[in-house]
Amino acid sequence: MGKEFFPGAVFTVDVIHVIEKLWEAGGCLHREGSPELLGWVKRMERLVYRGKAIQVVGEIAQAINEITGPGTKTRRKKLEDIRDYLFNRIDRMDYRWLRAQDLEIASGAVEGAVKHVIRKRLDNGGMRWIKERAGALLQLRCIEVNGDWDAFMAFVQEKLRTMAAEDHKVMRILTWKAAPIQDLALSA
Repeated sequence: MGKEFFPGAVFTVDVIHVIEKLWEAGGCLHREGSPELLGWVKRMERLVYRGKAIQVVGEIAQAINEITGPGTKTRRKKLEDIRDYLFNRIDRMDYRWLRAQDLEIASGAVEGAVKHVIRKRLDNGGMRWIKERAGALLQLRCIEVNGDWDAFMAFVQEKLRTMAAEDHKVMRILTWKAAPIQDLALSA
């Protein structure tokens, strides 16, 4: 679906999710809190950042084969699931190349932007939005956040002047200033 809407985009798996999977896998191989667990996860993490995710998948596959005996079925199944999860996304895990291109490999910055730009204005208690109105308000919010409010208002004023002259009417804007967004954390 993403490629349909963003055909030129480079898709990736959030590296934080991959690291979470590494901790899960490591927990199947080493005792929680042990230096062996930390060492294994850090070694796998370095491989991932170097663009060698396929090697990580191979090491997990090898570990599955080495876990034998009674009472190991659950651990093997969990490792198989992690191996399959990573393998099925291997083409979106070339973090070395992504970092060399200065592309984001984690979603934290995007999530922060969503919170700052969208949620702060559109996601308050009791609010309900019609898609088209929310879209229009979001465009205004982006103009304000980007510091383009004065230029936008000048553009709108010029449009109103042109329309008024064509229709021989008087039109005016009631305010030029964007109202501040109330910070709900401060008002609660």
